[in-house]
Amino acid sequence: MHLLKSFEESNKDTYGDLLSARRERRKITVGLILFGYFEYWRMFPESLRIQVEEDLKFVEEKLREKYELISTDVVDTLDAADISGRILKENQVDAVVLVMGTYVPDYITMHALNYVRDVPLLIFSAQHMKTISDESTYMNHARDSCLTGTAQLTATLKKIGRKHTTVVGSVNDEAAYKKIGRFLNAIQAIVDIKEANIGILGNVFRGMYDIELSKTFLKGCFDVNVIYIQESHLVESWENTTEAETKEVAEQLLKRFKTRTVTEQDILRACRLAIALEKLVDRYRLDALCLLDQHYLQRLFRTTSRIGASLLLEEKNIPVSCEGDLGSIVVAMLMQSLTGKNPMQGGWCGYDETLNACLIGGHGVADPRMAGGDEKITLTRTPEVWGMEGVGLNYEFIVKPGICTIASLLEKQNGYSMMISKAESIQHNPLNNDELYAFLKVDMPVKEYLEKIFEFGVTQHCMLSHDDVQNELKVVADYFGLETMVL
Repeated sequence: MHLLKSFEESNKDTYGDLLSARRERRKITVGLILFGYFEYWRMFPESLRIQVEEDLKFVEEKLREKYELISTDVVDTLDAADISGRILKENQVDAVVLVMGTYVPDYITMHALNYVRDVPLLIFSAQHMKTISDESTYMNHARDSCLTGTAQLTATLKKIGRKHTTVVGSVNDEAAYKKIGRFLNAIQAIVDIKEANIGILGNVFRGMYDIELSKTFLKGCFDVNVIYIQESHLVESWENTTEAETKEVAEQLLKRFKTRTVTEQDILRACRLAIALEKLVDRYRLDALCLLDQHYLQRLFRTTSRIGASLLLEEKNIPVSCEGDLGSIVVAMLMQSLTGKNPMQGGWCGYDETLNACLIGGHGVADPRMAGGDEKITLTRTPEVWGMEGVGLNYEFIVKPGICTIASLLEKQNGYSMMISKAESIQHNPLNNDELYAFLKVDMPVKEYLEKIFEFGVTQHCMLSHDDVQNELKVVADYFGLETMVL
């Protein structure tokens, strides 16, 4: 009989304190409740019920194209509300989309919602058409009376403190479905991050109090698992990495990118550490990695982990942050879930009044696809050398132009706060600085922008996603009860 040991001491692949199977991404289940009002059916018996049910069926089919739905017949009575509410509860749905097809009094809608009190809720006020005809009859008004029901229900939810999101549109309004999609994508990100394993190599860089986080508070808020990895685990992976493996990775990099100021030995050592990091992530079923390069990995292996971290981003979709910054890794995991792409961790490095832009500098850790082409990337030295032999290995490039989202997570006395901002990455003449960087144009005078975010509270680091996910991050922040500022 094999006696299980903890992962700290076992040389096997199963442990008593880690799940044996890698956690697979689970697609969220959406509970859909479609509402009409039984009183209207007898008032307008000819066709109203058929028309409303056709409208609601259209909404259901539209959402079913992208999401796993749990739906029932149209809810128009208290009995139907009871049946639907029980079905959603039994199926443990991750989110509820309530579609208001006509006016419905609260005693019906609230009865169904009481079965899923703690489930994120979106209300879609689904009018039949986006215009009102001059020939519209009272029956047409009844068909489009959803606004009345929405006003009543949202007011009641405000009175009792139930969080919700509201979307107004017609049943064929693509903009409305995009808003619903953003909400559901945010719920997917919340589900994705829960019970994720974040591995930590090293500690927070000494004196960086702004990014010091409590492991317990982080678990309590985001439900992530923080796993401290011993240096011996990585040393073992390093020692088990062969010369043939190392040369293969180095050759692949040299085929893709031009080089400057690095030797063959610099490249080989960095690639060997890259392979060791990948093996470590696989062995301990990590979903993300938080590491300290300076005075830690550089001292152990006489190279830098930057290329290794970037390859984890590009090839394994494993978010990575440096300097022991757990807050940044949480934001990175959320952004990756929302976009399917990996963000860059950067720092506030300067501003340009003429461009009205912030200079965001990286630590060499980014998915190279953010450059917009391999020809725009140089393999170069690591600009900061913390007492190691050689010069390490680093990517140098500027983030390609386009709309971006910046976010920063800060632990405060009474919880967490998140700054969320939209910006535009703009083209700039190349800087010969051996580093990753971006020039981000903002929507207000740049010095005023910086004063606002510093007054609100941001860490020295931020995460930069090459997508507009402001709305989705706000939904996530509200769900977790974070204080937010959106710019």
